[in-house]
Amino acid sequence: MTKRIALFGDSILRGIILGDDNRYHISKEVDWQGIEQKFGISIENCSKMGLCVDGGKEKLIAYLKTNPQIDSIVIEYGGNDSDYHWNMVSKNPNGNYLPKTDLYQFSTNLMDIVQMIREHNIRPILMTLPPIIAERYFNFIVNQGNDRNNIATFLGDIQIIYRRQELYSNEIAKVARILNVDIVDVRQKFLQAYDIDAFYCQDGIHPNTEGQKLIVDAFADYFSK
Repeated sequence: MTKRIALFGDSILRGIILGDDNRYHISKEVDWQGIEQKFGISIENCSKMGLCVDGGKEKLIAYLKTNPQIDSIVIEYGGNDSDYHWNMVSKNPNGNYLPKTDLYQFSTNLMDIVQMIREHNIRPILMTLPPIIAERYFNFIVNQGNDRNNIATFLGDIQIIYRRQELYSNEIAKVARILNVDIVDVRQKFLQAYDIDAFYCQDGIHPNTEGQKLIVDAFADYFSK
């Protein structure tokens, strides 16, 4: 019998890339079909661009109420949660700003999601986050009409963009260890690359077509085991 797997995440799992026209669209090069054929599974992608973990939790609750015939659910959130409301920072860099979802609430919601999935006799699978190219994302933020000096003043060190997001990815791995949940280590695939910039769109946060191949490769490694 074919195993059915649902993907719940944000734009990363949705396969969103930033095109040359400076618009976001779903890449046609994400080879989930190859994964399905190779491993005899069926994949339903329920991911949606822009979601934080709380929105993902609500989406999952509604989905589970339909009693889906699903064997496993992959959860990928954290990129948007670790981000800031840059328009607010741009106006006043001296404010006390927190990420869109504080780390404790992020972890709590992630644990709740795992528990909900298990209560429906479905296997939860977590996924680490592909890293951010901090300098490229900083320039992207500024080019959206935000004040370069104010954003830089708030950050102090541009690389804190990378470290903040890494903190959330590490939390995902931590939750997986605590709750004994399977994990797809996408981050490792990217960190092993010699020229990591070549796998990203100009915004520094969305993997490009080649980056999406790394994500699919990480899932192929997982399913092969």
